[in-house]
Amino acid sequence: MTEKAKALLVHQNSETLALLKVALERQGMHVIEAVSRAHAKRLLGGLDPVPLVFTDTQLPDGTWADILAVATKAAKPVNVIVVARVVNTRFYVDVIETGAFDFLAPPFNATDLAYVVRSAMDNAIARRAARSPAAPTAEASILAEVSEAGAQAIPS
Repeated sequence: MTEKAKALLVHQNSETLALLKVALERQGMHVIEAVSRAHAKRLLGGLDPVPLVFTDTQLPDGTWADILAVATKAAKPVNVIVVARVVNTRFYVDVIETGAFDFLAPPFNATDLAYVVRSAMDNAIARRAARSPAAPTAEASILAEVSEAGAQAIPS
């Protein structure tokens, strides 16, 4: 059995991210949840952190910027996508300029979400491979499965 692609959702009782979790699971991802910056830090602190993190803007012990800082220090490259309930152009620019991979706001269109997930996973996997090009990874096959599952989740 091949391993599913993994994503970390960092939020505390966010209805928006609960909806995102369902959408990601429909695309074949294994979703892990953290309820705070400290919890996310523990989950990202291992030798093989998840390649993709979705975070709410506000957490009980920090913000999206704190999650980005934690992800930057991970043992392997991790892409962070900030999820906000409202689209604010200035905030979007701040998020991207600070180093987040992307910014999403509901509603989550299956096609757009599949594209963002594929792009973020592909980028993280490529950055990980660049760090250790001789080591073959199972992440490439995981990406292929996510791409296929995402395409199947998208209505024709």
